[in-house]
Amino acid sequence: MKTSNYSDSLRGVNDLLLVEDNPADSRFVEETVNNSSLDVTVHSVSTSAAGLDFIHQQGEYPDAPEPDLVFLDWNLRRTTGRDVLTVLKDDYSHIPVVILTGSKTKVGTDHLPSSKADLVREKPTDPDGYIKIIRSVAPSH
Repeated sequence: MKTSNYSDSLRGVNDLLLVEDNPADSRFVEETVNNSSLDVTVHSVSTSAAGLDFIHQQGEYPDAPEPDLVFLDWNLRRTTGRDVLTVLKDDYSHIPVVILTGSKTKVGTDHLPSSKADLVREKPTDPDGYIKIIRSVAPSH
């Protein structure tokens, strides 16, 4: 795997919550971040219910840190990311949310509420694409 070209770290992003049901995509994001020089911990969950448990620090995640950034796969197997996005934007609006989709054309057809997301992107196919997304929405504390 190619490592990222970015060598600077991001202030304000320590914990990234990845809500992604495809194990290969999860592994790709985790490896991308781990192989970069960013000091970011990726916390992966595979369902919207697990994402909500993580955010609310309940169920399997009572000690979960509050994420500084959320990558949300819109097309989860049993549902869309709508439930997670709604909770985040209603109760945790300070946390940036990036909606990832396999196809930009699906964004319009899936009635994606892009106005609630901080960013909507097609899933990158190269490591630098994910790093660029993280950098573009990183809080500037």
